[in-house]
Amino acid sequence: MTQLQAVVELVDADRLHVRQDDAVGGWSTVEELVAHTERCGHDGGDRLVTAAVVTLARHVARRGGPVDGRPFLATWSTNIPRSLGLAGSSAVVVATMRALSERWDLQLAPPELAALALAAESEELGIAAGWMDRAVQAHAAPTLVDTRAVDADGMPRMRTVVPPMPVELVVAWSSAGASPSGRLHGDLRERAHDGDPVVRDAVRGLVDAALDAAAALSEGEHGRLAEAVGRSCALRRDLGALDGATAAMVDAAAALGASATSAGSGGAILAVPETDRAGAAQELVDGLTRGDLAAQVVVVGAPT
Repeated sequence: MTQLQAVVELVDADRLHVRQDDAVGGWSTVEELVAHTERCGHDGGDRLVTAAVVTLARHVARRGGPVDGRPFLATWSTNIPRSLGLAGSSAVVVATMRALSERWDLQLAPPELAALALAAESEELGIAAGWMDRAVQAHAAPTLVDTRAVDADGMPRMRTVVPPMPVELVVAWSSAGASPSGRLHGDLRERAHDGDPVVRDAVRGLVDAALDAAAALSEGEHGRLAEAVGRSCALRRDLGALDGATAAMVDAAAALGASATSAGSGGAILAVPETDRAGAAQELVDGLTRGDLAAQVVVVGAPT
C-alpha cells in the first residue's frame, strides 16, 4: 500500500534554493528570502515551501529568538492528488515546517504548528483555508477541532481521537472531479455570512455529526461511525456542497455497502466499509477501482 505523503528534505548549501526539480537562483540567507517575499510575494510551484519558510522565520523573530539564516537546499515531493480535498497543499507546508523545526532546533506544539501552517496559506498566500486539515497533520492523528471554543489568540479547541484498535477506512478519488475548495464553497460562505438559516441549521447538524463520529471512533463503534459519516454527507448534499462527480463516488460506495462523504473541495471521498471485518476495506477498494476511481485503505489509529 503506497502511503500518500509530502516529503521535504533540507541540506546545507551555498545559497538558499527551493526547487522541486532544479536548483537555480536562490537567496544568500533566510533573511534575504523573507525580504524578497515582502517586496515581491511568492511565485511559482514552490510558493508553498517559501511561504512556510518565511512564516516560521517570522514566528521565531517575533518570539525574540535569532533566526537561523544559514542557506540550504530544500527539495520536496508529494504524491497526494491536488485540488481533491485531500489536504495536499497543507501537507507540503507542514512537512516544510517540520523539516525546518529539526534544522533550527525548534519545539512546536501541534496546535502551534497547525496555526503557523494555516497562516502560511491564508495570510502569506491568500488561500482560503481552515483549521481541520492542518490540525490533523500537526497532531499526526485524528483530531476533533471545535471552532466554537477559541482562546484569546483565536486558537480553537483541539482533541486527538484515539480508537481502541486500528480502524480501516477507504479514501477514493477521481481527477475528473478536481476543483479548488473556494469554487464549491464560495457561495456557502456568503450565505453563512448573511445569516442564511438553512446554512446555519446545516452547520449545526454537521457539528453534531462530527461529534458523534469522534465519539464512535474513540469507542470503537463501527456502525455508529458509518451512520455519522452518512448523515454528514446527506447534510452536504442538501446544502448543495456535493458536486456531481463526488456524489457519484458516494453513490458508488453506497452500492458496495459503505457510508461515504466528501473529503472537502470535490473529487474525493472518505468511506467507512459496511463492517469492520478484516479485509472489508480492501474489498471496498477493489470494488471502487473496477471503475475509473483510484482508492486505497487508510489505517486510523495505527502506530506511527
